[in-house]
Amino acid sequence: MAITTLVIGSTGTVGGTVVPEVLARGGAVRALVRDKGRGRQLPDGVELHVGDLTDERSVRAALEGVQAAFYVSPHVAQEVEIAETFVAACEAVGVRLVFGGFHIVDPEARAAFTQMVPSYRGKLKVGEIISESDTNPVVLDLTNFAQNDEPFREDILAGVYPMPLHHDGANRIDLRDSGEIAAKILLDCEFPAGWIGLSGAEAVTGQQSADLWAEELGHPMQYLGDDTEAWHAAFAKRLTGHKLTDWISSFEFLSRQPIPTDQARVDATTELLGRAPRSYRDYVRDMAKQWQA
Repeated sequence: MAITTLVIGSTGTVGGTVVPEVLARGGAVRALVRDKGRGRQLPDGVELHVGDLTDERSVRAALEGVQAAFYVSPHVAQEVEIAETFVAACEAVGVRLVFGGFHIVDPEARAAFTQMVPSYRGKLKVGEIISESDTNPVVLDLTNFAQNDEPFREDILAGVYPMPLHHDGANRIDLRDSGEIAAKILLDCEFPAGWIGLSGAEAVTGQQSADLWAEELGHPMQYLGDDTEAWHAAFAKRLTGHKLTDWISSFEFLSRQPIPTDQARVDATTELLGRAPRSYRDYVRDMAKQWQA
């Protein structure tokens, strides 16, 4: 009998990579969506459950008959309360929880990070709640997403790359890899609980990112990452609300702090994939072909 997985964020950047991987492995997918219309973009065979993460009864109903759930925290002010509601529902009905996001295991390091980036206090609390829950949880700690480029598609196609990254680089993970790993874990009841640091193949700077897009698209690319006012304006043009606030906070940090490639993370990612993780160039090449088509 196929394992049924509830995927939160199934129409979004992170959860959207998990859905096809679960289906490809013979699992069944249920998607919790607020808007049934958005659910039409999901692959055939996905069961839609219309509801809201803020409504405990709605969440409990979505989890009925489910064996495992994938959770990604939404960009909302109530992210901690929503996570508490979801975790409590999973515990009540005995559903395993796999989380894809950001989490620092060591409490002292976690506290130090929130001092540097206060806006991440809620995100780190979400990871803490899930990692300490009675859901046999697996926490997939992800580096900067290659897919973060996608909201800026029109800018990039027009020859402007707005994403600031430190001059010493930041590791960037292709979410297609984390989606594949999450799907394997969701469908493996024996996979041990715990924290796993995942990684892309290498770290790249903002300028290198822009140069790769220029190479793959075949036209010049202006990098805005050294001009705070310019990239803030570019973000405000493409993002709104709490997501805009989150992204500005995140990329202000990434502009002043390198995220080097950790070989232990690369090794863990390689072992789970059965191959090397995709490079950022792999992502840019594939996406450039898709956008130009």
